[in-house]
Amino acid sequence: MIKTRHGLDLTEGRISTLLLRFATPFMLANLITGLYGIVGMLVVARYTDPATIAGVATGTQIMNLTFSFMFGLGTGGTVLIGRCIGERNEENGTKATGSYLIISAILIIFLTSFIGIFREPLLDMLKTPPVARASASRYVMICTLGVPFNIGYGMLSAIFRGMGNSNVPSIVVGISCAVNITLSFTLVIVAGLAEAGVAIATVTAQFISFVLIAVLLYRKKLPFPFGAKDIRPEKKPMSFIITVGIPIVLQELLITISFMILTNRVNSISVEASASVGIVARTFVLAFVLINGLGSAVSAMTAQNLGAGKRDRAMASLRWGILYALIIGVSVFAFCVTSPETLTEIFSANDEVVMKGAASYLRAYSFEAVMVAFIFCMNAYLGGCGKSKVAMIHSILSVVILRVPLGVLVTGIQGIGLNTMLTYLGISGPIASVLSLVVCIVYITRQERRYATLAA
Repeated sequence: MIKTRHGLDLTEGRISTLLLRFATPFMLANLITGLYGIVGMLVVARYTDPATIAGVATGTQIMNLTFSFMFGLGTGGTVLIGRCIGERNEENGTKATGSYLIISAILIIFLTSFIGIFREPLLDMLKTPPVARASASRYVMICTLGVPFNIGYGMLSAIFRGMGNSNVPSIVVGISCAVNITLSFTLVIVAGLAEAGVAIATVTAQFISFVLIAVLLYRKKLPFPFGAKDIRPEKKPMSFIITVGIPIVLQELLITISFMILTNRVNSISVEASASVGIVARTFVLAFVLINGLGSAVSAMTAQNLGAGKRDRAMASLRWGILYALIIGVSVFAFCVTSPETLTEIFSANDEVVMKGAASYLRAYSFEAVMVAFIFCMNAYLGGCGKSKVAMIHSILSVVILRVPLGVLVTGIQGIGLNTMLTYLGISGPIASVLSLVVCIVYITRQERRYATLAA
């Protein structure tokens, strides 16, 4: 493997070790980011009541809207910059970065304004339990202040991914996480600020992460000439970023909306049901972010190798990514199936109903960790190939045909206990993911056969 002053050259070296070396900092960074939510939920669950837990969980669903846009357009920027680096095209790299920063600025303005204006209607749409409404509203209001910093960090870290540099984002997140954890405990336990304390800690950490990564990007420089005068829209790179990014945005947005619909249904049942699902959503995200870190590495490696004309290496990165992701997914599944209470009681020891409800949901939902091991890496590979529309299509099919209908059906069943209902609801997620997996396998298999035929 070759290391430059900007990052790893992903077009040379042994793929199995290169991918793992490149992915590990991303996985650590994502894991630390996931700890933001875990620590916040842990503090709230331990030192407040189910109503506050439900408020934070519901508010989180709204704030997750920002991730859909940030991840989708960030992937578009990573792929484009990675392609330019693989091609060794400095001029296109300069234009790509300038256009990407313009898109990032527009995104920050749009999302901050949208959540700020529609906070209350969104909480109405989610049928926020009356006892949790004040907590949810306050949490979202404060977290909205951090949207510009969170998106700014995410978009700049995507530039580092395209450069083959996965160390800087993980270092930055590590520092901001330490701030988040310290402030969460201080503001909630000592100052008694409950959901407001968690939100303030999160916003402060997001601000620090944005400032740090911006300074480091400025000091490390890009692998091509770039200055303030280059921050301007260019038709071709903006079109590429949007073409790759928007389908991913729609895919992630659709999944987020599906969870919001299910949150609406769960919130209408009871505050205990809302708290149970919210705890699992906040804790299980650790499995997702680890596998997503591998996906980010697969996407960047695919982009650089396709830019260098090395399709076989791109495909090999997908295979190794899936293997590593399965190790994580199967381990998470085995733990959650055999000992779910070990995890849920940490967050709900003061409420046995919530603890048992969360354990029932977690045990059934845990197979999703195995499914996403395949799906996340395949989506990343398709994004790196510029075929993100496929990911959008299978997500639409999965959500519209299975995920939402099954969730609505389960939460509408009368006369069953809370734990049974949450078990049914939990298994509906992995069932829906089967459809996405089938579409991915069929498309990628056909695509590779077509390229093999052309090459022959």
